[in-house]
Amino acid sequence: MSYSFEKKYDCVIVGAGAIGCSIAFFLAKESQGKYKVAIVDRNVVGDETSSGAAGMLAAQIESESAGPFFDLQVQSREIFKWLSGELEDTTGINIQYLPKGIAALAIDSAQEKILKDRMDWQTKAGHACEWLSPDTLAQKFPFIKKKSLGALVATQDGQVSSSALVQALSEAAKKLGVDIHESDGFDDLQLKHPKHDALETYLSRYVADKFVFAAGSWTGRLLNGAVPVDPVKGQILIYETPSGWAKSRNWQTPIYAGEVPNSPVPAACYLVPKGDNEIWVGATSEKRGLDKSENEAASNALAKYAAEVMPDLSSFKLKTVWIGLRPGTPDNLPVLGLLPGSENAYVASGHYRNGILLSAVTGKLMADLILKGKTTLNIDPFSPARFSKIPA
Repeated sequence: MSYSFEKKYDCVIVGAGAIGCSIAFFLAKESQGKYKVAIVDRNVVGDETSSGAAGMLAAQIESESAGPFFDLQVQSREIFKWLSGELEDTTGINIQYLPKGIAALAIDSAQEKILKDRMDWQTKAGHACEWLSPDTLAQKFPFIKKKSLGALVATQDGQVSSSALVQALSEAAKKLGVDIHESDGFDDLQLKHPKHDALETYLSRYVADKFVFAAGSWTGRLLNGAVPVDPVKGQILIYETPSGWAKSRNWQTPIYAGEVPNSPVPAACYLVPKGDNEIWVGATSEKRGLDKSENEAASNALAKYAAEVMPDLSSFKLKTVWIGLRPGTPDNLPVLGLLPGSENAYVASGHYRNGILLSAVTGKLMADLILKGKTTLNIDPFSPARFSKIPA
C-alpha cells in the first residue's frame, strides 16, 4: 500500500482510552515534551469503556490480600491526589476527584467475616479503614434500607468522573506536544521481531522507535492472540435523581451491596452518586465477545436488587443503560511491559474493572519503562511473558 504521507515519532500508542492517554501524558511530562509521542485510535478519545466506567478508585475495598496487585492499586490511588489538581490547572477540566471513601455492606455473617478480615490485615499494614455498626450505618446512609450487619469503609478510596479524566489526560498530553490521531484504524497487524518498525493504518504510516498497544478489549485481537486480553461485557444502570437529592443527604461515598441474587449472569451491586444528579448502579460481567447488546434480564435483576438496597431508586427515572466491554485476562490481572521476543513493542491492557483506578500508575510506570528502562514498582507479576509465547 502506498501512503500520501508518513509520520515519524519516538513512540506511537495505539488506544485513546484512559490507559493510552495516561501513558502519553506521562511520557510527555517526564521528557518535558522532548519525546515525540502520538496516539492512534480507530474511534475518538474515550469513546469506548473509558466513557462509561463508574470511576471508582477502589484500591482497598475489594482487595482480598496484600501483594503486588494491591500495591499497584494503592500507588495509583495516591497519584490521583496530585494528578487531579495538575490536570485541572493545565486544562481547566475538573475530573471530580472525591476521596470520600467507599463502603461495603455486610449483608450476612459470611460477608461480615470477609470484610472484618480485610479490615484487620489492611489496618495492620497501615491502611486506613473503619467499621460502621448497623446503627451508625443507618445514621450515615439513612436511604440504605437493606438489612446488614454493618459495613466496612475504606476511607482513602474514592471516585472520579471517568469521562472527564480521559478528556483531561488527552488535553494535557496535547498541551505537552502529543499528537492524537482519531478515526484511524487498521485491519491487520503483523508485528515484526525483534524490532517493529511501523504501524500502517487506513490513512497513514506511523514510523516509531517504540510502540505501545493499549487498545483495551481489542488488544488481544489486535495482537493476534499474543496476549489473552478479551472483552468482558458489563452493564451499568444510570438513574436521574431529583435536583439536589444526593447533596441534601451529603452522600458522596460509593456503596457496595454484594452479589445480585437470581441474576442470569454474574453481577455485583454498587451504587455511586454522581455530581450531576445521577446515581450509577452496576454492574454485570458477561463474556459475549464483542456483543454490546443489552441483556435485559440482567438489567432487571440488577435494578430489582438495587431498589431493595435503596428503595428511592424505584421512583427515580432510569436515564440509560450503559454497556461496555472491559479488557479481561485469565488471571484478572493487567498485562504491562514488553512483548516476549520484541525489543520495542509494549502492551498495557487487561485492567478489567480497574482501568480508571490503574490509569495513573500505568501511565507513570510505562513512561518510566520506556524512557528509563526500569520502573520504581516491580511489574514482573504483570509481564506479558506469563501468557505470551516467543515468536519463532
